[in-house]
Amino acid sequence: MRLSRYAAILAVVAGAVLATGSILAADGVIAKRQADMKAMGKEMGGIKDTLAAKGDLAKVQAHAEAIRKILAEVPALFPAGSDTGPTDALPAIWSDQAGFDSAVERADGLADALGTAAGTGEIAAATAAFAALGKNGCGGCHQSYRKPQG
Repeated sequence: MRLSRYAAILAVVAGAVLATGSILAADGVIAKRQADMKAMGKEMGGIKDTLAAKGDLAKVQAHAEAIRKILAEVPALFPAGSDTGPTDALPAIWSDQAGFDSAVERADGLADALGTAAGTGEIAAATAAFAALGKNGCGGCHQSYRKPQG
């Protein structure tokens, strides 16, 4: 009888340790995705500044490629159990995984199109592609899968 009491206590403690580990892991992935989203925002800012200055479109291509690298990681940054804690992610990410994955793929395609447009050397084409990425890529995902800001 005494052994089963200790076994029960040990099971409760082990469960608490595992739960704490899961919480810490979720907080880690949340911090990583927030850092990645902030980095993507900085890349978008760099594109905006370059286009406004009618600058070197090779820089726009580099920013677009950096965005694509971040987007490649995005689906893995939303594992099950990372929906609680300090996050602006909406539950729809996990309940509509196919839709979320499609939104990420759309953003990736638009970032690729931006890089291609910048490669033409035409500011107008790059500017239009940038607007599409902002509205239908980033904005399209945020509208459905991120809590409203402000």
